[in-house]
This record gives sequence, C-alpha cells and structure tokens, in this order.
Amino acid sequence: MRRISSFWFYAFTAVAVLAGGSKTARAQDPDDLKRGVARISLVNGEASIQRGDSGEWVAAAVNAPVVTNDRISTGPNSRVEIEFDAGNALRIGGEAEVTMSQLEYGRYQMAVGRGTVTYRVLRNSNNDIEVDTPNVSVRPSRQGSYRIAVNDAGESEITSRSGEVEVFTPRGSQWVSTGQMMVARGTASDPEFQIVRAAPADEWDRWSDSRDRAVTASVSSQYVPPGVYGAEDLDPYGNWVNVPSYGYVWQPTATPGWAPYRNGRWVWVDWYGWTWVSYDPWGWAPYHYGRWFYEPAYGWCWYPGAIGVRHYWSPALVAFFGFGGGGVGVGFGNVGWVPLAPYEVLHPWWGRGYYGGPGYVNRNVNIVNVNITNVYRNARFANGYTAVSGADFRTGRFNNFLRPSNEDLRQASFARGPIPVAPDRANLRFSDRQAAFVPRNSGNSRVFSYRQPAPAPRIPFAEQRRGVEQMNGIPQNRGFGNAPVVREPAAAGGWQRFGEARTPQVAPRVEQAPQRMEQPAAPANRGWNRFGDPSGPQIERRPAMPREEIRNERRPVAPGYRFEDRGQPESLRIAPPVVRERPGGEEQARPSFGGRFGGPRMESRPEMRPPPPAGGGFGAPREMRAPERGNFGGGRAESRGAPSGGSGGDRGSRGNGGGGHGRGR
Repeated sequence: MRRISSFWFYAFTAVAVLAGGSKTARAQDPDDLKRGVARISLVNGEASIQRGDSGEWVAAAVNAPVVTNDRISTGPNSRVEIEFDAGNALRIGGEAEVTMSQLEYGRYQMAVGRGTVTYRVLRNSNNDIEVDTPNVSVRPSRQGSYRIAVNDAGESEITSRSGEVEVFTPRGSQWVSTGQMMVARGTASDPEFQIVRAAPADEWDRWSDSRDRAVTASVSSQYVPPGVYGAEDLDPYGNWVNVPSYGYVWQPTATPGWAPYRNGRWVWVDWYGWTWVSYDPWGWAPYHYGRWFYEPAYGWCWYPGAIGVRHYWSPALVAFFGFGGGGVGVGFGNVGWVPLAPYEVLHPWWGRGYYGGPGYVNRNVNIVNVNITNVYRNARFANGYTAVSGADFRTGRFNNFLRPSNEDLRQASFARGPIPVAPDRANLRFSDRQAAFVPRNSGNSRVFSYRQPAPAPRIPFAEQRRGVEQMNGIPQNRGFGNAPVVREPAAAGGWQRFGEARTPQVAPRVEQAPQRMEQPAAPANRGWNRFGDPSGPQIERRPAMPREEIRNERRPVAPGYRFEDRGQPESLRIAPPVVRERPGGEEQARPSFGGRFGGPRMESRPEMRPPPPAGGGFGAPREMRAPERGNFGGGRAESRGAPSGGSGGDRGSRGNGGGGHGRGR
C-alpha cells in the first residue's frame, strides 16, 4: 500500500473527467464478462442461497446478486424469480433446488436438481442458455415459456407453453413445440422419452404469465440504455422527468432525509468484493448502473446513462473514503461512501489485479488524503454521503450512521482500488434474517450437461478475506463454511433402457467407476422412443436456422454427466450427439410415473415484495405520471430524448439481451 499526494490525485481526477466527459461508458473488462451476475427479483415464502465461494447458507432477498456456483433452495409454498437480463428469467417453485453452473455475459447455464421451474425468454437473442436435469439438457434459445419439472427419482418433464425448445441427450435431440410435453426417464446415457399433449395451464402457469405482463408493460424500461435490466420495478415508485442537461432521469418518491446507497447493506461477492444490496423494492438498476445527482428543486434523481451505449453491471457506483484513526484499515477507522454523480470517475475496487488470496493486494492499493467535498459533487449536500464505524461495516450493521466532521471530510483517506476493510462471515448475508430453510436432503446432484460448464477460476472466500487482512497486517487463520456434500445418485433399478437402434450402440465410458452397461432387448412399443432411433416415429427434419438468429448452435466437445458440487470432476463422458430431430408423429397418452411430477405444491397466495424497513425514508408506490420537464443545468451530457413508441411498450423492444454482466460505467 502506498500514499500519493493530493496534488497528483486532483490532477488525475480532473484529466479523467475532461477526457470522459463525452462518454458514458468505458471499455468493458473481458474478465468481468466471464463472471456474470444475475438478480433475485422476487421472493415469496422461504428461500435460501448456498454461497458458491464459501458454502454458507444465507436467506434469499430481493436484489441479492447470484453468481456461478450459487445454489438456490426453496421451501414449501415458496417462489423465487431470477432475472439474467432484460429478456431472460427463471421462476422457481416450492421445494426446488437450482444451481448456477455458469454465468457469464450472454451465457447462462443452470441445473435443476428437483422441483418445478419455468424459464421465460421474452424475446429472441444470441444468448447461450442451458437448463440441465438429471437425464436431459434443455436449451431455450427462442422466445417462449418453458416449464421444466424434476421429481425425486430424477425423471424430467419439459412442457412448452409457447415457443419451441430443443432437448438434448447423448444420443440426439428432439424438439418440443407449443402445447407439447416431453417426459424423459432413465439414465442420461440412454434415456427414453414420450411426447404427449401438455396438461392444461394451472395456477403456476397463470402466475408466470402475470409476471410476463408486468415486465412487458413497464414504462421505465423504455428510458434505460441497452444492458440495463430490473427497470420494471421503478414504475410504481417514482416518475421520469426531462432535464435538459441529462435528458430523462428518474425521480424516486422519497421522504425527507432519504439518500441513495443508505437503505441497504454491503455484502461480499466473489470477484466483485464489496457489493451493494438495496432494501428498496426497486433497488437493482439504480444502484448498479448509471449515476445519482442531487438538485434542490427535485431532490435525488437517477441518471441511467446515454441511450444507444451499452452499459454493464457494477457492484456499486460510489467512492469509498475512510476517516478516524485505528480500526479495520489504514485511515479507515470509519468507512464512508458517496454516490458518484454523472461523469465522475469510477475507481474499481474489484476485478483483475485485486482478486486473490494473501499477498495479492499490497501492490495495488493507493491511499491519498483528499477533501471529499472538492472531489465529489454529491458530498456537498448534507445527506450526500453515508458512514458507519469500521466495526459495524465488518459485522453487517449498516443502520448506525456516523456524521463526519468538516475536518474529517477535508482529510479523508481515499482508496484508489480496494478499500482496506476485510470481510467477515456477516458480510455474506443479504439481510438480517437467518437462513430459515436449509434443505435436509440434496436434490439430484448428478445432472446431464450438453455443454460442460467452464467457469472462470474462483478463489475461496476465506482466502480472499486473508488477502485483505494481510494488507492490513492482521494475521488470521479462521475457516469459514463447509464444503458442499455430494451424494451419489441411487441405482436406477426398475427402468428398462428403451429400444435399440438397428445398428449396435457403443456403451458409454464411466471414468470414475468403469462398469459394463448392458444393452437389453428392445421392449415392445408402448409409446416410448429412443433419442435418435431411426426406427422411432417419423421425424420432421427442422430447417436450418439463420446464424445471426441463434448463436448457441455451437456444440460442445463432449457432453456428459457432471456433479453439482463446485469442483468435482465429471463422472461420465459420452460422444457428442449427432442427430438433431424433432417429433412429428402422433401425440401419446401421458404416462404414469411412480415419482412426483406436476406443479409446485403451493396454495394460491398473493405475490409479496418486501417493503422497505421502517426508517428507510422511502414513499409508497404511486401511479406513473407523464414525464415532467425541469430547467436546471450543470452537466455536459448529451440530451436523452423521450423513447420512441410511447409508454406501455414491450421491454423486449430495447436492443439485444445478455446485458447485466460486468463493470458498469
């Protein structure tokens, strides 16, 4: 760690602001793109998340970030919605388990161990999407609504409520069209399936449709740039006003004393470090994209950034400063933060150069004493900055605010890079609630992947923490969390492998426990088919798709089994499928399984969104009004005109999907 003079800091800041004044976004760090972030957009009932970097179970919360290797588990009569971008969402029913196998920019892969989910694609895009189950891999590449259910025996149902979806196995693939359901059973090496008429829509499907309508009818989504998602939640809580210096900005309905980045908490997220989780029900887009500014005539307003420029996700858009002696880091006895105004420089504290274990930080941190009010516009207002003690910061208590003196602000310690505050176990939680629901028995841990996940390298939370502690000269040797338990699947007794192809088949090779896999005689045709079997029902060949429409026609080197256990090697590799067909024959009657299928077991109950806690200073929802016009200036921004198409348009009309990952500007 080293200190630099205030003169050079101010000089650097001035040059950076002038150079970036005509821009609203910087070049994106390729490493950030490999570490995607999804958002929990709704929690109804009890749900928990097992953090992938620590193994800790924490209570799920609205606006919590979800990253690779995180596992979501829901209790009875519960629901969770996860947004990946402006056009892709996963809705999880009760008593379900879903693991995020790989999240990166434009690529979302997840595994359903048990329960019912619906994957919704609101519009076509180039995203590469894969939903794995114990015996098939579902790739929802086209606009539609796809319901996927896995019972305790590992049998799968794939229902298309709208659109077409391709289902993959080692032996080939089949298309499932609107109004059809595929039932798959058996091992992933050689499953059997039936295509039947889908069951009528139930309460789960109707609820999912209502969520679609809420998203597509959003007014606010028309005012944000490409890559920004979660804007549909802004509609009931504020208004869009036209400011000549910035164009359209969002004005929240706030009570006196409210300020951004105050009603929430700082949590530690793998790769991104300190990340803001807002308690405000709309608190995703305005805290991970764009900038905030204060104007006495309007109060606080959120500037989402220039239209026409793609924006990327940031853990927060603030500047950290320390004041007071001693405490958790050099010059950081107390920790403060101030929201960045439009065109103020963001100094990232995460990413390449700042991510690692002991010894990784010392050469990357610069501390300088600055007058915060001279550098950051928002710090000039009484509620423009927030501060807590270093001890409260580490222990997750963010409601005991401090009031820095004028001298503290004039001599604040500014960190250009990571702040010298090491995380603790409390910083893994997204709320003050404990994880009320932790599954006793894991779901099916062995799933079939058409494309094997290849996530970016990860460093355990304990090593990340020790690296920051070493920077502060604090020797520590504490362990956090337990490694996830991996359970071997039960033997697949009782199910017969479906019909043999006319040519001999090669048995798959099991890498961990080689064994001979027998090929029984083909059973009588009872409506079951084999993937890729030429003797099966007549298949209509699907015409080739335009390359620009579907990017994820890329094929993996070797699909096969894998365990959802954060690091275990896959146990089975099988030759890639060579048949890509879809059923064209007559639909069969729905088979009867001994396992449990169908919708999530949930009574009809109203959707719940957590209200802001008492003292949050946030007003009640109100109906959106037509944008108003303001007359104050002060920025050099290009004017952001009203979006074309008027209010109430489909959010899918905004550019390409796949945003929401990487570094915001």
